[in-house]
Amino acid sequence: MVLIPKTHLYYIWIALIFAILLLSGCSGFSGAPDKPRHPAPEAVQGTIDLRDWDFAGAGIVPLSGEWDFYWDRLLGPEEAAPLSAGGAGREWIPLPRSWNGYRPAGQAQALSGSGSATFHLRVLLDTRSGVLALELPVVRTAFKLWVNGKQLAQAGTVGASADTAKPGYRPQIVYFPQEGVTALDIVLQVSNFDHRLGGVWRELRLGEAGQLSAGHNRHLALEMSLGGGFFLMGCYHFVLFLFRIRERASLYFGLFCLIAALRALFIGQEAIYQLFPGIPWQAGLRMEYICFYSSLPIGVLFFRSLYPHELGQRTVRVIQWFGCLCLVTVVLLPSRIYTWTLLAYQVLIVLIGLILLGSLIKARFRQRDRAAFALIGYIVFTTTIFADIAQLNGWISAGGYSSFGFFFLILMTSLIISMKSFKAFAAVESLSFQLRELNMGLEQRIRERTSELEKSNRRLEKMNEDLGRLETSRRHLLSNISHDLGTPMTLIQGYVEALIDQVVTDPKQQHNYLRLILNRINGLNRLIADLFQLSKLEARQIHFSMRAMPIGEFVDYYGERYGLEVKNAGIGFRLDASILPRMEPPDAAVIIDLDRIDQVLTNIVYNATKHTPKDGLIRLQFVLDSTTMMVRVHDNGEGIDPEDLPYIFDRFYKKSKSRNTSEGGSGLGLAIAKEIIDFHGGRIWAESRVGQGACLSFALPLHNVQPAPGDGVRA
Repeated sequence: MVLIPKTHLYYIWIALIFAILLLSGCSGFSGAPDKPRHPAPEAVQGTIDLRDWDFAGAGIVPLSGEWDFYWDRLLGPEEAAPLSAGGAGREWIPLPRSWNGYRPAGQAQALSGSGSATFHLRVLLDTRSGVLALELPVVRTAFKLWVNGKQLAQAGTVGASADTAKPGYRPQIVYFPQEGVTALDIVLQVSNFDHRLGGVWRELRLGEAGQLSAGHNRHLALEMSLGGGFFLMGCYHFVLFLFRIRERASLYFGLFCLIAALRALFIGQEAIYQLFPGIPWQAGLRMEYICFYSSLPIGVLFFRSLYPHELGQRTVRVIQWFGCLCLVTVVLLPSRIYTWTLLAYQVLIVLIGLILLGSLIKARFRQRDRAAFALIGYIVFTTTIFADIAQLNGWISAGGYSSFGFFFLILMTSLIISMKSFKAFAAVESLSFQLRELNMGLEQRIRERTSELEKSNRRLEKMNEDLGRLETSRRHLLSNISHDLGTPMTLIQGYVEALIDQVVTDPKQQHNYLRLILNRINGLNRLIADLFQLSKLEARQIHFSMRAMPIGEFVDYYGERYGLEVKNAGIGFRLDASILPRMEPPDAAVIIDLDRIDQVLTNIVYNATKHTPKDGLIRLQFVLDSTTMMVRVHDNGEGIDPEDLPYIFDRFYKKSKSRNTSEGGSGLGLAIAKEIIDFHGGRIWAESRVGQGACLSFALPLHNVQPAPGDGVRA
């Protein structure tokens, strides 16, 4: 009996899918180069204009479009560049593409894969361009590259005949400084007498050196990681096979993974030719084809070991014989012949792919063990295989995705094999557990069940408490939003109405009003982000940006912030801080969050303004003693009833006489202020006599802070 619920397996599967999608999205696929951020220009009649292209901001440019094309002519830079200005025999071919099937002017038949040609492209640049780089893909099957008459790269030996040409693959990046240069003349000689397809079938890319090399290295590292992952999975399943010889699925799957690990070095960025530049071209190509041809028979054997009733033995035999025949051609025949067998093998792959798809669909409908995992992985894999086949034949430009599709298939099939082993282990553990239970006494089992029920009850109680706290936090958050957004919005509305009604006509005063509006809007932006955290104040789960501020700076910062607002309300304002220069201890500072303390003072001053009559007076006083810094806000309004004083800082306390709830307030402002002051290690209180005004005060502890030189007062 499986101890883990079946639904948990689907959660694992979903997590794996998201991991693959994330990996693919972050990598951009090794076969699909980094796309430019804006539509890139294309070459027209052998010239591409990049004078308005910002490589740093817009990205890498694929040098695609119409290149000058000189068939059966190997021209050097001193010959190709003048001909591009209008010489005889000049024509254009769109790149990237194989030259197979292209019909040059004056020829009755289309080109085959064998032959040689020269490509030329003139790139117009801005003189401010810095160090640029050109990424060269695999070119079939030999090339030589010049930029502005200087040879920068070569792979194999370019020749006009099969006797003089020597194939070679060497994808690489070449670098060249471009300061002051307004144009690049790129001349590319290509020859092919060893492969069925010839020409430049992948795009060359031009960009800043650092940007281009970083992307190239990133793709290369990803492919190496995929190959390493395939190799480890293959070794792991070989070990599983050694433990359970009868489990042939592990053996076939291990071989499949090792073949995929080797083939991953030959596709995409062709990492094998960058890690081992001296590897013979024929040996590398044979190894690539051997991996490709052997993977299908082994993969079919693996699927038959999983679902033998859905995949017939005769089909498996046909695939094995055909695969062996193709392998023999690769080993015995030259590359210009055995590369043609790829077309027949691709047709076989399509047919076998449909057969396997039908078999997996039947297995799914027959509810075979985890057939859904195999079906989904197979569909993703075959889709990427078909895309690679289309790219190899020059039907589409994008490709190189099969490694990712195969990685996805391996994850799915590895999960199937692991679950089969897990079921066996789980069955053994279940039987052992049942035997132990039979040997235990009934009383012991009752105690265990009782203990489990008690644990479950405790978990349920904790969940109920958590839900209650969440609901309370939600209500508090909504109340905070309604209160703390209302105050600054009201102030902004008043400033804007004053400007619209032309109450303020002095340009300097208007500028002050606009600056106040800007300050309030900036405060609102910060407040909106903080409101979602304020509901956690009581639980001390909110983030405070604390810094040390000297007493003098504290008074300067907060002393002048509220005078204009109070005066605009028709109320007098007085700042009393004359005692500070005589009493301030050396190095005395408060450690505060500037915005939070500003929120406290804003609430207190605004409440005082609402309850002070016209022509009244609000006094902001800073008082210092040996241990604390006190801030006091006095008004001469109607005061607070004695029975309300103990409760005005309580959350949601509402009474018509209460200062923090009058005129429709939510009762949260002073409660929030109290939580903020408590977090700072201070205290807040109120004093009042009815008819004689009120005084709301808070005290912050003093600290001795020695700021580092040049570090201001930041904690």
